[in-house]
Amino acid sequence: MRYLNVPQKIIDLLLFSFKNAKVTIQINGTGDGFINPTRGLRQGCPMSPYCFIMVMEMLTRRLQQAEAREQIRGIKLAPNCPILTHVVYADDLILLGHADGGDRLEMYNIMEDFGVVSGLVINPAKSKLWLSKRCDEQIAGLVQHTFQAEEAEEEEKYLGALLSRRNSAKRTGLMLLEKMKTKLTGWRSNMLTHAGRLVLLKSVLLSLPVYYMSMENIPKGLIKQMESLIAKFFWGKTDQTRYMAFVAWRKICQPVERGGLGVRQLDIFGDALFLKMVWAMISSEDKIWVKVCRGKYYHNLGFWRATNVAGASSLWRHVVKKRDFFKYNVNWQLFDGKKVEVLSQPWYEGWQVATQAIRRNRMIKIADVFDFDADQWRREEISNLLGESVADHIMQTVKKPCRIPGLSDSLIWDYNKAGKYTVKDGYQCAIMRMGRQENEVTWQYVWKWKGLVPKVKIFMWRVLTDGLPLAYNMHRRIHNISPMCARCNQENEFPTHCFFFCQGSRMVWFTGDLGIRTDNLPLDMREAVQHITQGMNDDYIRIFCYTLWEIWLARNEWFFQHKTFDPSNVCRKVRAWVGSASSLIHEGRILTQLSETVSYEIQINGWQMIIDASWDATKRMGAAFLVYQYGWLHTIGMVSKQADDPFESEALALQEVVELTSILVHEQGGQTVQIFSDCLNLVSAIKEHNTENLPSWRARPLVATIASRIHQLNCYLVVSHVQREAIKPAHDMANHARRMGVNYIGQPTAAIMCQHRIDMKLDAKFFQQVQEAPP
Repeated sequence: MRYLNVPQKIIDLLLFSFKNAKVTIQINGTGDGFINPTRGLRQGCPMSPYCFIMVMEMLTRRLQQAEAREQIRGIKLAPNCPILTHVVYADDLILLGHADGGDRLEMYNIMEDFGVVSGLVINPAKSKLWLSKRCDEQIAGLVQHTFQAEEAEEEEKYLGALLSRRNSAKRTGLMLLEKMKTKLTGWRSNMLTHAGRLVLLKSVLLSLPVYYMSMENIPKGLIKQMESLIAKFFWGKTDQTRYMAFVAWRKICQPVERGGLGVRQLDIFGDALFLKMVWAMISSEDKIWVKVCRGKYYHNLGFWRATNVAGASSLWRHVVKKRDFFKYNVNWQLFDGKKVEVLSQPWYEGWQVATQAIRRNRMIKIADVFDFDADQWRREEISNLLGESVADHIMQTVKKPCRIPGLSDSLIWDYNKAGKYTVKDGYQCAIMRMGRQENEVTWQYVWKWKGLVPKVKIFMWRVLTDGLPLAYNMHRRIHNISPMCARCNQENEFPTHCFFFCQGSRMVWFTGDLGIRTDNLPLDMREAVQHITQGMNDDYIRIFCYTLWEIWLARNEWFFQHKTFDPSNVCRKVRAWVGSASSLIHEGRILTQLSETVSYEIQINGWQMIIDASWDATKRMGAAFLVYQYGWLHTIGMVSKQADDPFESEALALQEVVELTSILVHEQGGQTVQIFSDCLNLVSAIKEHNTENLPSWRARPLVATIASRIHQLNCYLVVSHVQREAIKPAHDMANHARRMGVNYIGQPTAAIMCQHRIDMKLDAKFFQQVQEAPP
């Protein structure tokens, strides 16, 4: 820790914590004595992860020093790859070096010294040696004798990943399949509702493959077997080879707003996970594994022109196959022009280039073909490189680079406002390309129905997707079963007949709280549900859904247990369901109200500025701000502009206030200035001086300019987050400015103050909402 320049006081505090710690074991809730740990960091201690990082950092630096002094050589996977001496994650360590030189003894000595200092020593029982096939037997014996470890087998893993790449994708897929089968062995699906099964398969079964699919291209055949296991579990038939699915698995995997249940489709999800690795290759070139891939596969041509060279791994071949997904869906946000190569990176629409041209002029950057002083493209140089037509296209369509201190060229993915590829966005993009379903119900409206327990929500989904085991559905799959309704034996048991047209169901609807006559309803179940629920409030929708649920239960009791179908009993059970749901909603509202009572005194100094913005799909925005001095209203403002998205409109509102602040500071001298906004992302970006993680990549130059302007002001300025309720007057003014195109900055008028209910003085309640806002 001294080597890492950790203060002595902190070192003493940590040592005291480690040396005086005691551990007890509780049996049946009672502790029995204490254990004094004698070595190593305590697992479970909140400080352990941070201390562990410092400890392993020392080992890393020691190995790096040995490499710099040429005491160890490490390995290189290709002539242009960086030297690798070790790979470490927590206490899982891989040492890489030459078996026939001094690497063996030097690495052993380093690990011995590290063990003396840290207490972490090599465990021979958990250690394995991976030797080259060309390694001499005598040298291999010396290595084994030095480290007292056995040679690794082909199935050896590191952090769960197979170290042997021979057929690793298939072997990983088989391992996942076995893990899923093991999980399902202890689950009894027939004891769970469909809602319970859905939660389990989403949170457990579909989480198992995430880690492995992010680094392996699992064969499609094995993925289908996994999906078959998951589907069997969902339909309650894990112990049978054949099962009856009433809704297609691809339909279940659709997003909820398109009629599915939002279950991940594993083949598409696997591609989305793998594309995260491809995105890292093109956006994070400083990572060590990206440098290794670049040195081995695309050192000369660049990533976008790399091919499947002889002896390439299966992973690299899959990277080349999936690369075009980004080729036509990324662009560059240009600032200094020093990152983007004109010929070998896609930076304009329709980018294509010849391999010969790359070899001649690969290192030419955007900064070489743009004149920042004249703020224009160097057309002649672009046309010499790319041709006249492409030069014209660039002059007309590509936005000029903009030099802003602290900002460099940034790769932007088009399908995300933040400009960064995420697995979620990649998966949704692929799913949406599969096309919409015809005659689609407004599923977003269905899933927003309030006061329904999960099993009833899933039941409603099964009703609307014709996913119930009604007689007609059973007849389509097993012809020996009659399609007729067993209760009335008059018509085929379609969904509408079962729930609306059968005599017992008619009586339930007519005598129930809704009093519905079902004679003239549409024959299609979706249309019938839409017809009944159209214009209903939440209370009536709850009654409607629970009535369908109780009709279904009563029908099953009649069919399987031979109980009488009693309409009055069905209505009584519906009222009990609705009553319990209403009481829960009422209790939730009371708890929310009780949590909103706090008051205290606060001192108000300097300037206080409240800002907000409003935006619509036509890219019109309105900004509003209220300026208080020592808590008393001083100035109001409303501005109407154009903005690309809601975040940019919030940033423009902040820019207006910062410019006004510069005027006030110049006129009245330096004072404390507090600016309050309900946009947490904007507040965080200004506080942290970081524009990398903004929700809108287009706003990066604007936010960087605002941060630079704040730094130049001769005052103490703080930007704070506040709850939306606290700035409602500014919110209403911003909406008004957007709709009416108002531009006004000046003294508050009585008409404006009355219209938007503006307070002349800030009170303690406002600052309470500031304090309760998320940090």
